[in-house]
Amino acid sequence: LVRSVSKRFELEPTHEAGALHHLNETYFDRISAMEFAVLYDDGKDPRGFLEADVVLLGISRTSKTPISLFLANRNIKVANLPLVPQAHIPDELYQVDPKKIIGLTNDPKVLNNIRRERMIAYGLNPDTTYSDMDAIKKELAFAKALYRKLGCYVINVANRSIEETATLIMEHLGLDHY
Repeated sequence: LVRSVSKRFELEPTHEAGALHHLNETYFDRISAMEFAVLYDDGKDPRGFLEADVVLLGISRTSKTPISLFLANRNIKVANLPLVPQAHIPDELYQVDPKKIIGLTNDPKVLNNIRRERMIAYGLNPDTTYSDMDAIKKELAFAKALYRKLGCYVINVANRSIEETATLIMEHLGLDHY
């Protein structure tokens, strides 16, 4: 095959293993960003907020993890924190530049549908506190109050693709990591 291609295009092979797939600094930065996103997913270690290029906040089903991984694939270090009204907000979050914090929100009806479908997919009763409209509205109000307190940029992810939301985040941060 190499001989045929070489003859057809009148080129000599380099005889260098892996020449087609050079591992450069950009590749290793991407891998590092992916590892960072996994390590600091779901608020596992709040110290990551201080090292992150961006910190995503949102209640359940606002696409924090998929957006984190999409951005990480663009060499952006992302940490994310799920917001639960009863849970403590880590002190580290208040030390992050508000410009680097993105609050994700969603429409109550959209969240209700997503959460009900998720429960059904797991073979569980869809009518739980998790999918209760009043509970969802309280979660959203909690998130909105926190976003206001932090002074962060807020994006409603309802009817937006992961890519669209990620693009809005990159534009807000002035990043063009493509």
